[in-house]
Amino acid sequence: MTTNFPSGLDSFTNPTATDAMDSVTVPHADQHADVNDAVEALQAKVGVDGSAVTSSLDYQVANQGLTLVKAQTIGSNVSSVTVSNVFSSTFYNYRVILSSILTTAVTPIRMTVGTGTTTYFYNRLTTFVNDPTGLSNSTNGYNIGYIEVGVGGTSQQGFASLDIYAPAIARRTGFSGTFYGSGYNGFANAEHGLNAAHTYFTLTLGSGVFNGGEIYVYGYNGG
Repeated sequence: MTTNFPSGLDSFTNPTATDAMDSVTVPHADQHADVNDAVEALQAKVGVDGSAVTSSLDYQVANQGLTLVKAQTIGSNVSSVTVSNVFSSTFYNYRVILSSILTTAVTPIRMTVGTGTTTYFYNRLTTFVNDPTGLSNSTNGYNIGYIEVGVGGTSQQGFASLDIYAPAIARRTGFSGTFYGSGYNGFANAEHGLNAAHTYFTLTLGSGVFNGGEIYVYGYNGG
């Protein structure tokens, strides 16, 4: 028979121990041919390593939008958090998700990449949701030792989504993201002004310490 895979599943008739090799019900040669057809169809669907066939699973997995690189939990009473070995030549751009960040003070969450502790430029635009006037607060950092990517909170957890551009390439690293925490929400854009490649990043706080949370790092496929 011709295999139905991958549009449908095959139904094979298994021979018994008493069936002759030339059985009319399941001829031995036909049994081998059917299994061969099914295995070939399965290999084509899965694809070889680095497959360029767009319908293969190997291609689709390798070219999905985001791939999880690392997930890390933040402990209690932690003054800084380093997320190591996340930037490499595998991906050009990355997304960092900060989830349920608790801190001992309502304070900015700061980030540095690699050993770079100078030459950061950023703009953080923040709105306080309980402010009836809706006034915004624009904070700028010029040639300083970090960027501000969010706000941590004591009871209202902090959240942030940050895209990081070309951190593993020996050139300037860009940042762009949104955040919410302790009634504050807004967005941040930044640049690390040195031509340097990095493999990790570090989070610190304007005051207090971390008391929990999760960090997820994803790589952008094809980007």
